[in-house]
Formats: sequence, C-alpha cells, structure tokens
Amino acid sequence: PDLYVFGTAGEGYAVSDAMFRRVATIFPQAMHEAGGAPPMIGIVSLSLATMIERIKFCRTLGVDTFQFALPNWAPTSDSEMRRVFAEICDRFGDCRFLHYNLMRAGRLVRPRDYAELAERHPNLVATKYGGGDPFMISGLMTHAPHLRHFLTEQGYYLGAPLGECGLLSSISSSNPRRAREYLDAGRNGEAARFSALYRELCGVLHALLDTAGTSFIDGAYDKVIHKLSEPDFPLALLQPYETASEEVYRQYRDILATHFPAWLPASR
Repeated sequence: PDLYVFGTAGEGYAVSDAMFRRVATIFPQAMHEAGGAPPMIGIVSLSLATMIERIKFCRTLGVDTFQFALPNWAPTSDSEMRRVFAEICDRFGDCRFLHYNLMRAGRLVRPRDYAELAERHPNLVATKYGGGDPFMISGLMTHAPHLRHFLTEQGYYLGAPLGECGLLSSISSSNPRRAREYLDAGRNGEAARFSALYRELCGVLHALLDTAGTSFIDGAYDKVIHKLSEPDFPLALLQPYETASEEVYRQYRDILATHFPAWLPASR
C-alpha cells in the first residue's frame, strides 16, 4: 500500500518549487481517496534550506512521512552528513524519515553510520539502497537491523536471506503481483522459487539495458517500465535530461513478450 512521489521516476531532482507544491498537494488527496497508506514525499535538493522549506509546506498538508537524499554540490563530509540528519530529523520530530542512500549524492552513508544515526534520531526509520554491493547489504542488515532497509531487486536477493527487508520495486514494477511473489519467496525462504524469479529479473534488467543503453538518467528507464502498464504514459523528462524513445519502449516490450511474458502487466 506504500507509495511515494519525487523519486527518480517522479523527477524530484528536477521540479521547480511551484511544480513541487502542486504535485505535493494532489498526491496526499489521491492517496486518501484511494484508501492507501500514509503518503511519502521525496525531498531532493542541492540546498538543505530548500529541503526544510519543502518539508514545512508538506506538513501543512498533513504529510508526516518523507524520503530524503543528501544535498550534493560537493559530497558532504562525515560531520556535514550528520548535520543534515540532525537538521531534518530533529527539526521535525513528529515525522518519519527514510534516507535514500545513493552515490549521486557523492557518497554513501555507511552501515555503522546508520546505527549511530538511528540511535540519535528515533524518527529515522528506514533506508533505501539501490546498489548490489554484498558487503554494503550485509553491513546494513548486521549493524542497523532496527531500520527497515528497502533494496531493489538485485540487492533484495542478497538481503532477504539475512533478515527482514523491503523490496523497492524497480524493474519488477511492470507486474506488481509477480513482484509480490518475489518479495514473499525471499521473505519465506523459498529458495528455489526465489532463485528462479531472480534469474528472470536479471534477464529483464539486461533486456532493458541492452535495448536502451546505459547513458540515460534513472527516470528515463522508470518511465519505459511504467509505460508497459499505461501505453499512453509519456516518456518525456523535464529538461535538460534526454528521453528514451518510443522505439526503445517497443523493443523492450517485444523482448519481454518473447522471453519474459510473465513480467508484462497481468492485463496484457
């Protein structure tokens, strides 16, 4: 039931303040009308001051769950990184926060850092890591097990045997029901089923990257995946980022139909 906006697919890094406020106003209303979980808003900016202002605005809408990444004009030092967490988590003590840990911020927050940060800031409740480094993932599960770690498909295959973690659906989002099968297989220790689905997902990922190449920003790939469910969904990205073509989408769709039909939307 959990959804958020202003990640990579939602282009949180590229929206203007006016666009941010418009979408941030609509999203909680839509989640409430659909009977969904409390909405999460992503906060991405080079400016910590802007991040704080956006959280303040969302609080006026009743939003109390946020995802944030470290600001990055230059990579933050350890002391600067701790200052970011203190300024956000302590300032909004009645909110819950997920930290998006990615190298686009210029650095990663280390597993032992998370253990320290979670002790200092009880409202830091989760992390999101899209990489597949086994040492990083085992460190998260070992040193900060009291946080919920959301991992993308490749990372989840490494993390699930080590403890309870969340699946951040990326390439698997083309078929949420099958993505849930993957989540449950890992959670329940169904090794054979888990491995079979993982092999499929590796093929799905290679199909996307072999078709589109690796030069696009993340959101371009997310939009190609989402278009499988909504054929009228636009592939356009906010400027100046390059958009994947309709031909890339068609080729990817056709490869899935031939080799991985189970990962197409259930209605197709």
